[in-house]
Amino acid sequence: MFCFSEEHTLGNHGKKINIAIIIPRFSGGGAERTVSKLSFYLPGNRFEKYIVIFDAGEMKYEYEGHLVNLNLKASHSVPGKLIQLMKRIVKLKKVKQQFQIQISVSFLNNANIVNILSRVGDNIILSIRNDPTKSIQTFYRKIQNFLLKIFYKRADLLIAVSKGVQDHLIKNYQINPNKTRVISNFVDLAQIRDLSAQEIELELEDLFQQPVIISVGRLTKQKGQWHLIRAFKKVKEIFSELKLVFLGEGELESYLKELVHKLNLEKEVYFLGFQQNPFKLIARSKFIVLSSIYEGYPNVLIEAMACGIPVISTDCDSGPREILAPDTNFKIRTKTIEYAKYGILVPALSGYFLRAELPLTKEENLLAESMIALNASGELFIKYAKRSLIRAHDFEIKKNMVEYEKVFADILYESISKNEHH
Repeated sequence: MFCFSEEHTLGNHGKKINIAIIIPRFSGGGAERTVSKLSFYLPGNRFEKYIVIFDAGEMKYEYEGHLVNLNLKASHSVPGKLIQLMKRIVKLKKVKQQFQIQISVSFLNNANIVNILSRVGDNIILSIRNDPTKSIQTFYRKIQNFLLKIFYKRADLLIAVSKGVQDHLIKNYQINPNKTRVISNFVDLAQIRDLSAQEIELELEDLFQQPVIISVGRLTKQKGQWHLIRAFKKVKEIFSELKLVFLGEGELESYLKELVHKLNLEKEVYFLGFQQNPFKLIARSKFIVLSSIYEGYPNVLIEAMACGIPVISTDCDSGPREILAPDTNFKIRTKTIEYAKYGILVPALSGYFLRAELPLTKEENLLAESMIALNASGELFIKYAKRSLIRAHDFEIKKNMVEYEKVFADILYESISKNEHH
């Protein structure tokens, strides 16, 4: 269905393509960072770019283009959420009409629903970051998932960030495979190289002169950081000099800090919050650990590899296996420590909240053993540090921008062909 050819390239023979890039917020997160990069790297001579957000709130990323703030904050009640959903649909529809939007590409579930229901003749593209059924199933989230199953089929194209997410869409949402495309997350290697070389704050110098294990991501259930803290307790018994650093914010922060307190790790575990430039801290860490319960295609693994540090990750659904063991079947899951081609995979964690005094689970023990092994072996460390940099080049942003431009060209060409046929 989507086959790009030189006959229908974009913006070569006339006016620009009006594109809306839609996301609920511009706070810290992988999807938000992708939108930021997309806005900069889509060529301005071909695209008139409108960045549409529901609530400006905390603007933690830069962008290029016209910012359109719908100024509709999120509600915490189910009736309030539904009312805001309707308001967002009405406002976005007006925006699309006002700016004569031809392509609307949205990120994250809420924005995807609003995008579909505000169609005014534009071509609808949805970016699907992970399996929404794996998140906490509140009443509103169940309603949202029900709507997604209905409305996903109305989109012109769904861009999945991984083969695992694409497979989920086809099997569980009955999406026509021809209406899906996989475009993985990307990194700007030159920019990361520059940012990672920046000096760190004086108050952090003493900390990062010691060997640091780093974890980057929102402090939410999805990321499973409490499993990592519990496993780190065992690692400290072998390597007392190691420190554990978390970058990110989220609703589990107080819970995680209380767990650290109960495990007597206050002087060993640090919470540094959201960092505008995390790369200078990642590059000064010994290795990174991703303890996620589920993923789509974790940006942080690719970014850490671009910083040249080794990676340990849970073999969760989906993404880590595709990044660290690309030559294997993306559907298989390891039951033990797997020393994959580009990093170390450990079994997926349970996702159950566990008290400090409970013994480690089998999976937590294996996570701890993988950290011990990587820290103990200089040969293993050097091998994976080198392979991280090699693998990072596969996600260079320019390669992925070509894929996005192909998608946009195909979607417009097909739309024009349909209109001419009718």
